[in-house]
Amino acid sequence: MLKILIFFVFSVCSVFGYFTLSGECPKNVPVKEEFRLAEFYDKWYQTHYYSSDGQKQNNCSVIQLASKSTGIYLNQSRVDLGLFHRYSVGKLEIPPRIEDAAKLNVSFTFPDAPRRLTVRKYPFYVLATNYNYYATVYTCEYSPLIDKHYIYVWILSRHQILNDVSKELAIKPLAALGIDPKKLVKDDLSKCSPKYFEDMQAEPMTFRYPVPIH
Repeated sequence: MLKILIFFVFSVCSVFGYFTLSGECPKNVPVKEEFRLAEFYDKWYQTHYYSSDGQKQNNCSVIQLASKSTGIYLNQSRVDLGLFHRYSVGKLEIPPRIEDAAKLNVSFTFPDAPRRLTVRKYPFYVLATNYNYYATVYTCEYSPLIDKHYIYVWILSRHQILNDVSKELAIKPLAALGIDPKKLVKDDLSKCSPKYFEDMQAEPMTFRYPVPIH
């Protein structure tokens, strides 16, 4: 009982820490029209990001889509705190309606977690992409517990360096989210050689809440 109480208190404190924006997630956020998932496959490098809680814990993120016999999976590898190479693998849920093709969800499974935490689902919306150079991906989570939300935005590139033209196209969707492009953080490529590699799947750092709060 004491362990459960401690876990609950820690979780609530965490929620207060990273849900910093008032109210619910933005409504009717424009996504990529006629999105073609098949052309979004393979490797993307995170070149810039925005985290509404201001945390800068992960860097050198690489996102890669791949098919398996059980579905389509997203593998996000990154360097946490400049020290640890970690990865998170989630299964993509394909929207049933073609007009919602860019509104993907990704589910991460942690078999050793408590039952209510075993499967964790997050939105993964593609706001813009030309498939060959850049992409803008967005997630938002809302906590009715404190009536606040959290936003994370990836600016992705097929190469580690994003050219200026592609960057300008990638940041256009930020206006609909009320995000100042000046708040984007550029990935520090000097921190892509971590001291430690971990073989076990870790918490996805770009998705924040550790417990179901809906």
